[in-house]
Amino acid sequence: MVLSNISLKNAWDDFRLNDGDIEFIYAYLLEKEIPLPASDLLEAVIMNRIRTEKEAILKKTQGKGKIFFPKDSYEVNENLVFPGFDWKNGKVTEIRNGFNPEYESFKVIKVRFDDGQIKEIACELPTHTLNTPVDLIGADPSFDKEKILSEHKEDFLERIEDALASNEDLVQIAGSWFPRALLVDINNGFLNLIEAILEETNGGPMTTPDLMGQIELSASENQKLVEFSLNLALQEDDRFDEVGPSGETLWYLHSMEPEDVKNTPLFLQYKSICETDPSTTEYLDMFEGNIVDELETQEPFIKEDSLTFSLLFPHWRAGTLPLSNRVTHIFPTAIESPRIRFVFHDEENDDLFNGWVVRKERYVYGLKDWFDEKGLMPGSLITISRSSRPGEILIHSERSRQNKEWLKTVLVGTDRGIVFAMLKHPIEADFNERMSIAIPDVEALDQIWKDREKFNSAKMFLQIARELAKLNPQGHIHAQELYAAINVVFRCPPSPVLNFLLTSTNIQHLGDLYFHIKEGEA
Repeated sequence: MVLSNISLKNAWDDFRLNDGDIEFIYAYLLEKEIPLPASDLLEAVIMNRIRTEKEAILKKTQGKGKIFFPKDSYEVNENLVFPGFDWKNGKVTEIRNGFNPEYESFKVIKVRFDDGQIKEIACELPTHTLNTPVDLIGADPSFDKEKILSEHKEDFLERIEDALASNEDLVQIAGSWFPRALLVDINNGFLNLIEAILEETNGGPMTTPDLMGQIELSASENQKLVEFSLNLALQEDDRFDEVGPSGETLWYLHSMEPEDVKNTPLFLQYKSICETDPSTTEYLDMFEGNIVDELETQEPFIKEDSLTFSLLFPHWRAGTLPLSNRVTHIFPTAIESPRIRFVFHDEENDDLFNGWVVRKERYVYGLKDWFDEKGLMPGSLITISRSSRPGEILIHSERSRQNKEWLKTVLVGTDRGIVFAMLKHPIEADFNERMSIAIPDVEALDQIWKDREKFNSAKMFLQIARELAKLNPQGHIHAQELYAAINVVFRCPPSPVLNFLLTSTNIQHLGDLYFHIKEGEA
């Protein structure tokens, strides 16, 4: 018989760190003398719980009598341990003959358990299935660390991270944990030296070991602990930013980061617009090409190693890319860093240039010069791909086979009124026809963005819809074209545009993504 340990199995089903686990983790870190990631601590906690439970089971069988087997004979006043009753202890108080036509002869013992409960139990049954010698641990999956981790690791890691984060005596940096009381003291003089060093290197980035070498911080006692302590001191100082992707710790001087990395560019700032039509979601899939918009909550999470999408005006103007649901897995991530520095690799000419992932605001910065070099415009197609090198992203824009094309062109009047016209423009890169818009006067548009508080979004939706309708012989407008045009004037995801088209009394839905402004309303 293999013991099925119900108590431990239930503990895994509802796993939470208790006070005993926290004390064990603290002692474990003291013993190891190095910071450890939550995954290592989780394995240690599981092993400790298994060991503790095994010891508890063995203790129950020691000094309290022999283990009960149905095949054996017993005497009055004999102390026994019963595996079938959660290893309870009991004393035999009476013995009598039993009767059952299926058995030749057997005895029945009356047992008083330590908790006062009384049961009658059959014995002297040589063929009973419970006569197999008891394996206290055996192959019980409740004691199999690998099986437990294979089934629950992600969930357990999240729970252990939450528990550790709420404990003031433990600190985390770069994914590892250690008791705060045992950290090496890093005084302000060291931090001032690091600030000066980073200033000399244009802000960074630099690794922690490189910084330790520069400031001659002794690591003879325990290099990993000193490195961890310095990382924590830098993390808690507002002058420094940890900008490395996952698995790499890199420090940068916050004051020398690009302004549009520290603060969201004007062109990416969005004032929420109310949506009332729940059917907008089904129309998003009708957009031509991949819609990649960091503000679009309905955009699906699709993990692709490479993705081609259209450049929207706000990102073209800000020199950024959207960190949307579709692309977030392609760019470098980090456990804690709000900003991550990485390298773009231009596949056409093999050039390398720096980029920044701004996680919270969901955009990628650093492409303004590249856009200009490639002659890109709003609507140009860009391809981004994973690289085999960590911290590197491949980027590409296909050259256009045409020299000139008729394009929707935005014109700004002296009264700052917006007009759209079809004009011929030189083309350098492939583009999405519905998303492409030529911008002859960037500075005039910039002024409209600065004054955007002065206009009503609903009125602007209708005004631009009317402008686009004039470009079509039938007076039709397409939702995707309106989405691209609206973003020339103010930042807006696709859903509010679709909501306007589907709910406006001035607009008639023709099917698919085509709409028409009703006669007399224009």
